[in-house]
Amino acid sequence: MKHVSLLLLATVSLFASSASAQSVTLVTFPGPAGDNTLESGQLSGVLYRPANYSTSNNLRAVVLMHGCSGYWSNRAVGATNSNGTPNLQNQVEKWGLQLASQGIIALAVDSFTRRRPSTVPDSESALWQDQCSGKKYAGRVDSYTTRVLDAQAARAWLATDSRIDPTRIGLLGWSHGAQAAMVEAAEKPTNTLFRTTVLFYPGCGSKLGFGTPDASTWRPHHDLRFNIGTEDDFFLECKSRATTALSTYGSTPGSGHELVFVPYPDAEHSFDGESQTWPTAATTCSTPDTCAMKGADIDSLAFLLSRL
Repeated sequence: MKHVSLLLLATVSLFASSASAQSVTLVTFPGPAGDNTLESGQLSGVLYRPANYSTSNNLRAVVLMHGCSGYWSNRAVGATNSNGTPNLQNQVEKWGLQLASQGIIALAVDSFTRRRPSTVPDSESALWQDQCSGKKYAGRVDSYTTRVLDAQAARAWLATDSRIDPTRIGLLGWSHGAQAAMVEAAEKPTNTLFRTTVLFYPGCGSKLGFGTPDASTWRPHHDLRFNIGTEDDFFLECKSRATTALSTYGSTPGSGHELVFVPYPDAEHSFDGESQTWPTAATTCSTPDTCAMKGADIDSLAFLLSRL
């Protein structure tokens, strides 16, 4: 396994003049037990802590799972912003910062970097970060198995923090990471320990498991919000699974395992990747993707705040 050249465990305050400022920290934590693909058995991540962290108890937390195009901005491992903080993909970073501003701890999990094998040279580090369909390393880290365990490992690590309420940890994922979140959130013999889940445009095909889209047995174990554009290639299969969860399995409001399925007209895949700035008004937008991004971000945050 190649050495990962990250300044792990180095904290960078967003407002260096304030000792109690919101902070962004590169961390490592134990990965899934027995996973020999991980360097030293550790996952890496970025931890977003609210300004009131050191003076609070019973804090809420959310695990963030990146998409198939990687974790780092432009797939450049170790990228930093002008203030020295880690520069992640737009969707991931804006959610981490926004959650921390709301008094919620966010842990953005990096499922790819520490799994780059020695057979992948440094010159292909960015290629390893892009595991989307059609790419050289597509699917090398399995979203339906390995990344589900990553989410569970992240939750377990957060639960060891005495300032966090372990019963109030949520899960949020995009695309490849949303597929992991969708599996983790499913009703199954061993149920998830997450409180609630938000999905952004996962794939819903047969590889997900839980039957085919047309004969789906998938339904959420807890309240779950599902955001997807109607022009997404995954839309029809996801709509089919959602329809069955609602009509056959009763994932309705007040059930304790409510499914809020939100289709955004004419929006495509990765509609929320255009900007790293948190939207302020959902009604001011000019394209289907921008409208979807604003609506999904604002409403999904409200969903999380009400369920955590």
